[in-house]
Parts: sequence; structure tokens; C-alpha cells
Amino acid sequence: MTKKIKVFVDVDVLTMEHFSGIGHYTASLLKAVDLLLKRDEYNHFSITLGAPARQAHKLNRFQFENFSVRKMPISSRIVNGLKQSGKLPSIDLLYGKQVYVFPNYSSWPTLRSPVIPVIYDLSFIKYPQYGDKRNMEFLVDQVNKSVQRSRRIITISKNSKKEISEQYTLDNNKIDIVYPIIEMRDFYKRSSEEIAKIKAKYCIFGDYILFVGNLEPRKNLTTLLDAYEKLPSQIQEKYSLLLVGAKGWNDDEIHTKIQHLRMKGLRILQPISYVTDEDLPALFSGASAFSYVSIYEGFGIPPVEALACGTPTVSTNNSSLPEAVGKGAEMVKATNSTEIAHAIEKVLRKPLDADIGYRQARQYDALSAATSFLKSLEEAA
Repeated sequence: MTKKIKVFVDVDVLTMEHFSGIGHYTASLLKAVDLLLKRDEYNHFSITLGAPARQAHKLNRFQFENFSVRKMPISSRIVNGLKQSGKLPSIDLLYGKQVYVFPNYSSWPTLRSPVIPVIYDLSFIKYPQYGDKRNMEFLVDQVNKSVQRSRRIITISKNSKKEISEQYTLDNNKIDIVYPIIEMRDFYKRSSEEIAKIKAKYCIFGDYILFVGNLEPRKNLTTLLDAYEKLPSQIQEKYSLLLVGAKGWNDDEIHTKIQHLRMKGLRILQPISYVTDEDLPALFSGASAFSYVSIYEGFGIPPVEALACGTPTVSTNNSSLPEAVGKGAEMVKATNSTEIAHAIEKVLRKPLDADIGYRQARQYDALSAATSFLKSLEEAA
């Protein structure tokens, strides 16, 4: 008889008002795990989701069937304050001995229970200038403590695994990769009718080159704007640059650059309202090219989603991005706006084979992610 494995997942990230990339990753993974738990070979898992009591009702929208929910008595703000002061109690004193998973970098202490934090990347160490100073300092301190407490660590790419291993002097075998899920049932080439409808919804007209992501310095948007400015005038006249994303940290320079280019007559577009997850595939599908020139990524989901939708893609060749996009995208240096401009022009004139990008995106499937996650839990237990 297989031994029962009890697991507690802190899902505070699923209840936050701003649903971040970490929230999307966690939600997709747990949906996949929820389906897998219906199989007899996984019935030895008993998984509880822990959420702040006042926010726990927000989990109802996910319609999970095979998890129980535990309402946690204190808010995430208080939890983080107690973490910083070193006064947070051991979580297994509250909820008993089991495997504890923390999907947002930092963990609670435990007395006798294995801990698995999810550490997506080391941007807070490698590029602290691109984030909020207090948050970066919090992560430096708390991730170090999380690593020391951990039985295993989950990350999202080979590059992140290598960096975590080197930074914290860890055995590679202690770090498990659970890739993000690219849901091919959602991300596929949409019809011209659907594309036209979604473009009209957000007041987007004509052909466009697309960017999707937070408007923040790490996404290297000023360099992308410089690259767009260097494109031949006939391309600028035919294609606008569409920026889709939420407001990020330290974005004054980005907005100043946008206004400067608009005053020069260049078409830098932004949707009139927040773009929903349901509408993104149509905007990917309608783009003539997708450009993602980040300085650093733990994985890089948007360019893979673009490949899934058959959109010609330009990506920078740093961090995990070559791993994420494989041979499906045109690769460039993040610091070279001229090279980026040439790459955009190249994919507009002669796109790479869309089948290569499609096959690359298809490998990041739900079943593989869910089975990797459950294997990590078994190793920890």
C-alpha cells in the first residue's frame, strides 16, 4: 500500500487583487494537478490549499475538485512583517506535519516538516535596480532563509536551476524544474473575425508589432522603442507598435520615451482598457510580429504564447529565453537596438517556419508540469 502524502500549498498568490505572473503559473499548475488527482495512481496525495481567511472565497472561481481549503487566520501583510522580524511561528505547529509548498519565493519556518519554495529566478540579486528597493531587500533576505529551510526547491527553467545552484551552493539534484504551462487549447491561431472583434474592443486599428508584459525597466522597453524608431519609414507607416501590459516599477523613462516618439508622429499604441486573459490569444494572433527583448527572465512565457499562436517572434538571447523559445524565434542582443530593428524587419519580411514555434510551445504541457510537481512532492516526503 502506498503511503499517504499530505501536502499544504500556500496559495495567497491566487487571492491577490493584482493577479501576477506567479499567480498565473500557480493557478495553471494547480488546475493540472487537480485533474491528475482523479487518477488512481495519485490517490495517495492529500492536498490542502491555505489562503488568508478573508480572501479564501476567491478560490471558488477556480472550481478545484480534489483539494481541501484551509482558512489562515492572518493576512499576507502581517505574515511578511513577522517574517522580517523573525517572529513567524513554525507553520506545522498550526497545521501539523506534512509537505509545505510556498509558490512565491519565501517560506514559513517549520519544526519537523519538509518545505518546498518555488524560486522563479534571481532577478532580485542579479538586477535589483529594476525592482522596488524594499521588495528586493526582502527577497534577498527571505529567499536565503527559504533555501536553508528547504527539503527541495522548484524552479521554472534550466537556467534558473543553474543560477540557484551556484548562488546558494546547492546540489543540482535538490532542485526540480516544473515548467510553466502553455495551454494550447487557449493559445492557437484565431480566426480573422475574432481578431477583428477583439481589436475593435480595445480600439486597435491596422497592422501592428506586439509586446506583452509589465511596463518596467527589466523588460527593456526603451530599447524596443529605440528599435522601432530605427525601422524604415515604410514599415513604421504600415505597422504600429502595440504595448500590452500593466504598469510596472520605475516606468517614468518608458512613458517619457513613448510620448517623445508620439510627438515625432510614430504610432505607439496601448489598449484603452486592461486586456483580459481571454482576449490575449486574439491579439497575439493578429500581430504581424511579436518582440520580447527582456534583459533577464526566469522563463519568458509571452514569446512562447506568441509562438503557439503562429506569430513571428523576436526574442533576446539571454538568461532562460533561448531555452524557452528554442529555434522558434529570431534571437538578438538586448543591448543592441539596431540588431533588434533588423530582426523585426527580417521576421516581417520572411517569418520563420511557424511549425517550429508551434512544436516548441507544445512541449510545455499541463500533464508534464503536474507529474513533475507531484514527483517533487514525493521526493520531499
